[in-house]
Amino acid sequence: MTTHRPGTIGALAAIIREAAASGQSLAVTGSGSRPDMGPGAADAVLDVTGIDGEVLHDPAELLLTVPASAPLAEVEALLARAGQCLAFEPPSPGPIWGRGSGTIGGAIAAGLSGPRRPFAGAARDHVLGITGVTGRGEIFKAGGKVLKNVTGFDLPRLLTGSRGTLAVITEITLKVLPLAPAQATLLLPAATVQAAVRIMADALMVDGGITGAAWHDEQVMLRLESGAAVLPALIDAARLRLPSFDVLDDAASRRIWTDISSLNGVKLANHCVWRCPVPANRVPALAGMVAAVSGGVRLDWGGALAWILLPPDQADLDVHALVEAAAGRDGHAQRLRLPAGITSTIPAQPRIDPGIAALSARVKAQFDPAFILSPAAVPGGSA
Repeated sequence: MTTHRPGTIGALAAIIREAAASGQSLAVTGSGSRPDMGPGAADAVLDVTGIDGEVLHDPAELLLTVPASAPLAEVEALLARAGQCLAFEPPSPGPIWGRGSGTIGGAIAAGLSGPRRPFAGAARDHVLGITGVTGRGEIFKAGGKVLKNVTGFDLPRLLTGSRGTLAVITEITLKVLPLAPAQATLLLPAATVQAAVRIMADALMVDGGITGAAWHDEQVMLRLESGAAVLPALIDAARLRLPSFDVLDDAASRRIWTDISSLNGVKLANHCVWRCPVPANRVPALAGMVAAVSGGVRLDWGGALAWILLPPDQADLDVHALVEAAAGRDGHAQRLRLPAGITSTIPAQPRIDPGIAALSARVKAQFDPAFILSPAAVPGGSA
């Protein structure tokens, strides 16, 4: 199979125009760190990691502009040196797929957000501007470097999570936020999903500095962040309204939330990994169905994100149907990982109703009328 690796945005646009004219489909890819979320089958591969660019970081304005090919780990290290971070905590793909931490472009194209999602917003909320090339071969620049500079379609939000199906992203401008000066994690025992959801709901009823709420291995974890002088008072206040808990100090707390975000430390070698955003009050029903087939459940987002880990003999379990039974149209399921050597008849992507599928097709036609950019990865596709 032919692989195109342009070195400039102009060369990229020329390749796309030629492919559109000939009807050749292109699998848009970066470092390949998220293979099960990849572009799927196509006539040729379009590798965008050769398009470099300048990194512009303005710490005072909380702005960062980077080429999409910039390694995610390097972007996070750059911000950490300035006492800042990507507030949506993009999960590192390394622990799940074992292919490195990927690029910032891959993180935005995938659109996944980590534990801070309910408290600081999703990935799309932090993307201010995008430069790229449409399926017509047109170079565009959308958005800007201030939040109010949005007119017409909000293309940065639309393209975040589009997986290379609408346009090829080459440069991204992000809003970044300061790292919290001090952090601690409260550890509370919770033997069941029901108990965990109840504890997290009680904790989140009060604005007590919580920026993370997760559960696994019969333990609820609540992250508190604030100034160093205020943090002890937040912990004392939590003791008055929550069951007894232990406390992880700053360094240990930061490590555990890095692990929670990416399932780091979880033995995934033989497991199918599903990611299911579901209303927290529907999670116990979903967890009960998963437990009946010996699957494991981990919770994030205060219970509103369920990670389902299935043994290989359950690869054909229809998790989409389980989520629909538990939450109706209020939740969805996406398989992020299928173990090597295991096949499944169940599609990885969320099922969508015909009306949304028709809308997605119309949007796709506006950006990519020849349907050449990662066609297998479109909503309802087979990638």
